Order: sequence, then C-alpha cells, then structure tokens
Amino acid sequence: MYRALALLLAAAGFVFAQSKTDWASLNKLAAGEPIRVSMTDGKSYKGEFQSVSADSLVMVAASTQQSLAHAQVAKVSLKGESHRGRNTLIGLGVGAAGGLAIGAGADAACSRDCFLGNNIGKAIFTPLGAIIGTIVGAVWPTGGWHDVYRAK
Repeated sequence: MYRALALLLAAAGFVFAQSKTDWASLNKLAAGEPIRVSMTDGKSYKGEFQSVSADSLVMVAASTQQSLAHAQVAKVSLKGESHRGRNTLIGLGVGAAGGLAIGAGADAACSRDCFLGNNIGKAIFTPLGAIIGTIVGAVWPTGGWHDVYRAK
C-alpha cells in the first residue's frame, strides 16, 4: 500500500515537473495576463503576455512590445491572484475570537464586584482584537509569482 502511494506521488511529481519545462505550456496563458520573464543573461522583464510561438515569447513591457527568443528565456512566472479581501475577513474573525477569549479570561479573573461590570473585558478586547486582526489580514502578503515555465 505504501509503495503504491509513494509511486503515485513520485509519478505526480514527475508530471508536475515536466509541465514547467514544457515551452508549450505557455499556450495556456491569456493575452494581457501579468508575467515576469527572467533571461539567461540575468535580465528580467515585467509586463503583459501577448503570444507565444515555438521560437519566441511576445510581451508588452513598459509600453513597448518585446519579442524574446525561446533560447534566451530562463523562466516565465505568472502573477498569482490576490486574496486580500478574504484575508481581511479571516483576520477580522480570528481577531474577534481571540479578543473574545482574552476578554472572557479577564472577566473570569475579575471578581463580581469589578467597578466597571462583569463583561468589560469582552466589551473591550473583542472589538480591539477584531481591529487588529482586520489590519493584519489586510496587509498580509497575497498573490506572488508562480513559475509557469523553467528552462531545463
């Protein structure tokens, strides 16, 4: 059983690695998608994908159409989708839950004769945690670059 699983994972890894070294995989990109191209001489270009042929990659970088020779392209990366809104909502929920837990702990430590009432910890720490969590979620890095093609 374990050998079969290991073999399956190895085969999946081989197929995945093969797809990144296949120049034809660039045909799946749509015109206008943001890409970053690293060349074999160390230069790199950021711009929008236009088209690909067997010999070259055409992109628009700095308002200029560029044709890059296949032999000179070391790597092509695609800009990942941003999840800033999702991360903000997750941060809001996690921060509010954490603030509520801290507030409940503070309230439990307070005796019944607290001068501000029994639920002051929850009333203060829940919104404070929600605000902090929202800020952290909003600034959390998202997207990033993912390799689509890598030269062998």
